[in-house]
Amino acid sequence: MRSLITVQRGLSLIELMIGLLLSSLLLLGVLQIFQSNSDTLKAQNEFSRVQESGRFAIDMLSREIRQADYWGCATGASEKFLEILLDTTDRFLNNIGSNGILGSDNVASGFKVGDREVVAGTDTLILSGAMDICGGAGRAFDGQNSGDVVVSGNCPVAAGAIVLATNCLSGSVFTVTGTNELATGGRRLQYESGEKGEGWVQNKSDSLKAEYGADASILSPYQKTYFISEGGVPGSHSLFVKGWNNPVQELVPGIEDMQLSYGLDTTGNGVINQWQPASAQEATMAQVIAVKLRLRVTSGDLRKLYISTVKVRNRGSM
Repeated sequence: MRSLITVQRGLSLIELMIGLLLSSLLLLGVLQIFQSNSDTLKAQNEFSRVQESGRFAIDMLSREIRQADYWGCATGASEKFLEILLDTTDRFLNNIGSNGILGSDNVASGFKVGDREVVAGTDTLILSGAMDICGGAGRAFDGQNSGDVVVSGNCPVAAGAIVLATNCLSGSVFTVTGTNELATGGRRLQYESGEKGEGWVQNKSDSLKAEYGADASILSPYQKTYFISEGGVPGSHSLFVKGWNNPVQELVPGIEDMQLSYGLDTTGNGVINQWQPASAQEATMAQVIAVKLRLRVTSGDLRKLYISTVKVRNRGSM
């Protein structure tokens, strides 16, 4: 009797095609889920980078703008109060005490800051002022002899540094040519005239306008230029800064554009009555009491505009 049981020896072509179709559909679904998750993760990362870069850049620039044009408690020091003992033709050094806020509007192609070319059509921002050279670690106090400028022993001022000694009546800018340790624990700053060290800015005089005692401060003048240039990744833009006599540094990647508007107080009542771009006229820029920042930040295909208006604390009555 012939067995009714048949032995299956393989799959038919139709069964194989159906199996392949079902497997393909399943694999396509898995790939779609993976692609969707990857796109979501990429978008989240781009959004995080845009937020991080934008907030950091806005916060940093806002802080710098608020502190700009500080030259000690003797305000308006450039002509009436301040003497510059430096023998130099450097524009910044000869203008210490003034021009705390300058800039360029929509720079042309080929415009450079230091050795870096600025992105055409963007703005630059130049901020100047003075900061505590002792960094909270010391201050000036009465010297033992008339005309001495003495700082506490833990103040890290060094020979070759350009400093601003100032009180609420006057100020003097000079190069520190050396320091003498005192038995009392302080350090007397020397400021002889003539060339002293290689690369130093020499003093043309060693006679200070005033005596700087316990009410005085020792400050370090600075000038910083902020601008947009090509970043470390080709095709990307970053926010850069160049300090006076310092190399260019990349600060924040992903800053595609920077546009600035300046609020002017032309009547002297402490209230902004005019907004305008950067002016080549220094007298006009001296009336600036606020700066409006517009930064376009990018990461991949995502772009976001950050806007902030910042009051210059050392200008105006508000």
